[in-house]
Amino acid sequence: MTNINHFITVDLGASSGRVMLISIGTNIHQQEVYRFKNQPSSEGDFLVWDFLSILNHIKAGIKQAFDLEPNITSIGIDTWGCDYGYIDQAGKLIRNPICYRDPRTEGIDSFTKHYFNQTDLYESTGIQHLRFNTIYQIACDIKFDKDLIEQVDTLLLIPDLIAYFLTGKKHMELTNLSTTSFYDPNHKEISPLLYELGFKQAWLAPLIHPKETYGVLSDEIVNELGIKPIEVVAVCTHDTASAIHSMTIEPEDVYISSGTWSLIGKLLDQPLINEDTYRASYTNEIGMNHQVRFLKNISGFFIKNKIIEAYDANMLDFDTLDEGIQSSLSFDSVIDLDHKDLELGEDILNTIKVHCIKTNQKAPSNLYEYLALFNYSLVSKYRYHLEILERLTETKTRQIFIMGGGSQNDLINQMTADMTGVNVVKGYKEASSVGNAFVQQQRLNERFNPNSLIHNQSQVFKPKQSYEAIYQRFLTIIKEGNL
Repeated sequence: MTNINHFITVDLGASSGRVMLISIGTNIHQQEVYRFKNQPSSEGDFLVWDFLSILNHIKAGIKQAFDLEPNITSIGIDTWGCDYGYIDQAGKLIRNPICYRDPRTEGIDSFTKHYFNQTDLYESTGIQHLRFNTIYQIACDIKFDKDLIEQVDTLLLIPDLIAYFLTGKKHMELTNLSTTSFYDPNHKEISPLLYELGFKQAWLAPLIHPKETYGVLSDEIVNELGIKPIEVVAVCTHDTASAIHSMTIEPEDVYISSGTWSLIGKLLDQPLINEDTYRASYTNEIGMNHQVRFLKNISGFFIKNKIIEAYDANMLDFDTLDEGIQSSLSFDSVIDLDHKDLELGEDILNTIKVHCIKTNQKAPSNLYEYLALFNYSLVSKYRYHLEILERLTETKTRQIFIMGGGSQNDLINQMTADMTGVNVVKGYKEASSVGNAFVQQQRLNERFNPNSLIHNQSQVFKPKQSYEAIYQRFLTIIKEGNL
């Protein structure tokens, strides 16, 4: 009789969270048991995450999973990176975690330049410069909120924070730590530049690696939910690291983890940190078995969602939307989705119109023209970074793996193949949850090979046409700074 192991995966994104029950035997069975919206809200002067609400949703999902399957082995948690919470000496959360989209870090370089410059920080950590990187958020706390800093006992990143409130144990998992811009992947230690700011080493929880355990569910949680005590396993707690672990990716392959953000990159054995990668603003994050996730963080479906929201079209299903987009692909204006004007998604329709007009292109006039523009702009950015990746790594691309929620958009998959001239392989929709479960399974069985599972995750999109003229126009816009 086949031995089947049952796992709970908590996959928390910057727009929604989901708790899944994943069963692994000779095949893999995925069941979503609980889904909830996760959006930041204003609290005082800041845009924050309602952590108590997040935790309550996760506990409700765990309870429902146990109602469906009492023989659950363990729980794994993965989330987005950069954001964090502070715990005081009494073990309480001092404030809600501030959202990375909050503009408070604008101009923080004027403070951090007294301690390090961007070049030194990149040389030490290999992380692309983004104003919301954890180190810059911490710099804001140190500079502007001394009362808060005086209360700090421990800093925990979001997955570690959730695990702490489930187990009572404080740890910091490696793959998410590697996104903070204060982990040195070459020396495998915290960069001393963090301490230059005034950050205390004692605030860091002990490091933990994938396949290790945070601890067992606390008595309080067990009694509250009426479930048995099981381990909370440290998986690849950064959601992109989990997503990448769901597929077998070779050095010649490019992966795109597609969701609110798109993360495009390659897997390397060693960090790639030099002047060229610094200028291209590429990042070196850590994945399973300390592989390097060499990647670029670019805009994903955030802008598309904002367009749909502006047209109050949330009730339209994906097939209806794609039919409308496909009939509007003659509208081929493009913009840089990563332009700073689009970062918060405010006044999105007018902002896109302005960008089109200032780049001498036709401005969209209806929902489907806006979405056609989004599709062309996204796949153009994919090709742009595919070419940069090939140059930086000196490796020609064999195929592109697209995984995550965006992988289910077959129109984007086909347009990506057409724009790049490379085959696109469609991965798991819930790639982060699947990769999360794979680590839990590997904790039980070191010899577990995901390739041994019976599944059909190999739909391939082959190039059918060329978008060369559109791409050349996109290159012009990028080079001219868009505006």
